[in-house]
Amino acid sequence: MEKYLSVLGYWLGLISTVLALIFRAFGALNVIPPHMGLPGSNAISYVSFLHAAVLFFLLTIASWCRTAKS
Repeated sequence: MEKYLSVLGYWLGLISTVLALIFRAFGALNVIPPHMGLPGSNAISYVSFLHAAVLFFLLTIASWCRTAKS
């Protein structure tokens, strides 16, 4: 089970990192970022994806450490 969590966390972390880079590039180029969310709400910041990437990469490391001990 830990192996699957490790693989899933890695790929989700990688996807979140790419999305954070894309949103940050849009912000650096002064392009309006793609709006995701409910109508009338604020756009999602790249920081949200950056935090998600950190969370998923930590999940990967924790799952890998638990698998390595077994």
